[in-house]
Amino acid sequence: MNEMVSRGYKPNDNWFDPKYRGIHCEPYNELEKTPNTRPIYPEHNDAYLRECIDNLKAKGIFIQ
Repeated sequence: MNEMVSRGYKPNDNWFDPKYRGIHCEPYNELEKTPNTRPIYPEHNDAYLRECIDNLKAKGIFIQ
């Protein structure tokens, strides 16, 4: 949420509560702590990165 604010977005204050799930869902009662991993998602491996870079390249977007 802080990243969104730093980019000029103005999210509803409710979203700063990690238990909040939006207006159509009940909030979580409890949240378990989970360890930070790198990458966050195991499927985000080198092959996935290459696929993303190739996809961007096909759209005329070149990154290093």
